[in-house]
Amino acid sequence: MDKTQTLAFITKAIDMENKIVAIVEQNTSKLGHVFVKDLLLAISQDSKKHAALLRSLQEAVKGPTPFITQRERDAIAKGIEEHIKLEAKAIETYAELADKSDNQQVKIIAQVIREDELRHHALLKELHKTVIEPETLTEDIIYELIWKDAPWHGTPGG
Repeated sequence: MDKTQTLAFITKAIDMENKIVAIVEQNTSKLGHVFVKDLLLAISQDSKKHAALLRSLQEAVKGPTPFITQRERDAIAKGIEEHIKLEAKAIETYAELADKSDNQQVKIIAQVIREDELRHHALLKELHKTVIEPETLTEDIIYELIWKDAPWHGTPGG
């Protein structure tokens, strides 16, 4: 698939996700069963998330993404590392709730949330590894870009 076809495909996928959200909102607007309503709305939230991710992907396909500065990287990395720890704790918490509860609805919701937390945990680790580290624009990289092949390295005439 070339760039134009990829962008067209992504646009169709965004439209599809938005239709899912609209259908769920229409079907749940007068639904009295809270458990079913909240499950459907949770799925709808995932569709909203998918559309947002696809819009970001569109931008990435259209052109290069900007580098992250060292200051931004440090702040984001610290937040992501803390988030990874909290997600790990959440995974344990919801697994325990699903295992110990006698209520089938509690078990289902705890398992669904745990599965989300597992995906979040893996995604955060991957984000840290693939985005935060390689896309950081450090002073060393800037120095190398500017002076690596310069014959005078910033001094007038040598």
